[in-house]
Amino acid sequence: MLGLTPLKQLPRPMQVILLLNAAVFLISFVNPRYLFWHGAFFPSQAHELWRFLSYAFVHMDFMHILFNMLMFWMFATDVCKTLGERNFTALYLIAAVFASVFSLFLYSIGVMDPHPIIGASGALFGVMAAYAFLFPERVILMFFIVPMKIKHAIWIFIAIDLFMANSGDGIAHYTHLGGVFAGFLFMLAWSRPKRQEQKTQQPQQKYEYRPLEGELHSGPANAKEEKLNEILEKINRNGLHSLNQEERDYLQWFGQQNKRRS
Repeated sequence: MLGLTPLKQLPRPMQVILLLNAAVFLISFVNPRYLFWHGAFFPSQAHELWRFLSYAFVHMDFMHILFNMLMFWMFATDVCKTLGERNFTALYLIAAVFASVFSLFLYSIGVMDPHPIIGASGALFGVMAAYAFLFPERVILMFFIVPMKIKHAIWIFIAIDLFMANSGDGIAHYTHLGGVFAGFLFMLAWSRPKRQEQKTQQPQQKYEYRPLEGELHSGPANAKEEKLNEILEKINRNGLHSLNQEERDYLQWFGQQNKRRS
């Protein structure tokens, strides 16, 4: 969990998000006042629609961007590989926008004070919610100290935000909660077709067994490698759920062959 994939090996959406945040942070040194006043989310200027997203790329403090991007790097890698690049990009952007919309709603009913919001935390919490949805049994180091399953840790994060929401600590805790809600809602929508597909395939999987040896996977080595590359590219584009049963069988067979060689 603490091991970070090198930047060049990250999926392209993650590279873009990391580099864009870094670039905007560097620009803030040139004219921080201009960047803040035109990029932050102000409830009183919600008619300027770009603010619902631009705020998520604005960081005025080094520790702020360092912590956000480190957490993003840690959680987003496996989420992006599982969802596919398009779905992950949609998740990140939707979580960022939904978090600001959620904040605006709470402003409008008097729950939140009308302070400006900056930072990627709303989108980050959406990614964390997706991570907890996909890998609930994985153990993380809570606050880098306490080992805990992510399915429990995410609720502690939510409880902390609720408890600290009106503490005046300068952190938009309700915006975090908006990101969490967006992440869970996105994952429910993403997983629904997959669950329906599993239900339709379940009777066949129960009574049919597809052999992993024989004519189905016969052929020259080059052809096998090309087929594997096509399947891996499909996973990268659309996620694991996009594979049909034949492609899943082929991956399983290919893995068994490599084990036997080793």
